[in-house]
Order: sequence, then structure tokens, then C-alpha cells
Amino acid sequence: MRRLTLVLLLLPLGCQPLYLPPVPTPLEARERFELEGFAEVKGGRPSLDLAIRTVPSEGWLAIQWFSPANREVASESRWIEPADAGQRFRVTLPEDVELLPGRWRAVLSRGDEVVRQLSVDVPDPGSAGTSD
Repeated sequence: MRRLTLVLLLLPLGCQPLYLPPVPTPLEARERFELEGFAEVKGGRPSLDLAIRTVPSEGWLAIQWFSPANREVASESRWIEPADAGQRFRVTLPEDVELLPGRWRAVLSRGDEVVRQLSVDVPDPGSAGTSD
């Protein structure tokens, strides 16, 4: 009996109620700028074929080109508005940039957010048409 009383007295001290925080209010995901595209060599130069899917707010889309040496060699910006959703456009590496064989990258960003990075391999013109 004494043991049972002791267990009953100590039971509340050894057990802590399980704390469950209140259920947080659901967070609503903000609409994001969405862009689809691919890179290819068109007319001998790296080119991007881009499609704008959603535009939550207007702003600049920056396109930065990086050579196979991993240096930024060109950039341009386009003003994008919500009415541009569904539009397609093409961006080509500017003609005044020396074309080198290797992997070219294009980084697309809005503000401080990278939207997409695309790459394409430009073949060495000397290796085209040769066979072993």
C-alpha cells in the first residue's frame, strides 16, 4: 500500500504533458515568375528559345552570357509585364562577341533571384566534317 501511494505521488512529477503547438495558419505560396526554355546553336551562335509562363509583377529579366572560359561576355535586359505571360522570344549571343568552341551558359535572373540557367555546347569548327 505504501509503495502504491509513493508511486501515485511521484507519477505527476515524472510525467510531462505532451506539448503540441497550435496549428499554424497555412502559408499561401506567392505566385512566382515562371520561364521555360532551351538553348541551342542556331545560325552558328548560341541561342535561347524562351517562353514566359507566369508573371506576378513587372520587372527586368536579365540575361547574362558566359563563355567556355567562364567569363561574362555579354548581357541584356528585357522589361517583362504580366501581359507578357504566354509570349515566346529568342535571344542570341550578340554578333560582336567572339565565338569560341565549348560550353556556353546563359543565366536568367529577376532582381536577386536566378530564374534559370541554360547551356549549350558549341562545336569546334575545325572538327566538323572530319573522320578517323
